[in-house]
Amino acid sequence: MAGRPRSSTRLRSTFDRVLVHDVKNVSFRLRLLLSNLEEHWADPQFRETVKELLAASVERLESTIGRLSAERDAVLAKVSLDINALLSEVVERPSRRGKAAARTPVRLALGAVRPIWGDAYYLGDAFGSLLENAQEAAGPEGRVLVRSFSAGTDKRPRTLVEIIDNGAGMTAEFLRDRLFQPYHTTKPDGVGLGLVTASQIVRFHGGRIRVISQPGGGTVVRLAFPADPGAAA
Repeated sequence: MAGRPRSSTRLRSTFDRVLVHDVKNVSFRLRLLLSNLEEHWADPQFRETVKELLAASVERLESTIGRLSAERDAVLAKVSLDINALLSEVVERPSRRGKAAARTPVRLALGAVRPIWGDAYYLGDAFGSLLENAQEAAGPEGRVLVRSFSAGTDKRPRTLVEIIDNGAGMTAEFLRDRLFQPYHTTKPDGVGLGLVTASQIVRFHGGRIRVISQPGGGTVVRLAFPADPGAAA
């Protein structure tokens, strides 16, 4: 009996990591809520936060269970994809941290770019994870910029996306040795899977990911995708 193709196995592994990432984030937030329950329960605002977080957690877990069933034999369904439209949709999505979580404002600067061949569902997941990372790094008082632009040549055009935050940044040692390793993160409440799985999804689309950062200087996550040379920007 022939085994599952290697590309399908790698894809399945990536989706498994996405699911683990989601579940661990829900688990962390519920533990944090539980640790504050006794001290703050008399505060009406805290009780409202509890309701919102529990509702968001249930919704997230139900979504994860549905995806686990649907993605058992997952494959990428690539179509000609308008990156700008997808980025706009991702920015407008409700926060996965619940209504009570303060969100860093996001500014869009979308240029004229060619479409790419991609799976909107999984690229949207990757963009969403990277955007959430940037917002958490910048904090509610910080800034996040999402921009798109074209590069390359007429024969080999590229569509680029940058997600830029003005957060604390990362050291050269962390970038070199730990950034793309599972379960390594600079965030106190992170599980270190968001960038790993996002980078794998980008690579499954023939893209490349580069991270530029320095302590105190924020972070730029740059994604480069092969664009459709037959389509206009």
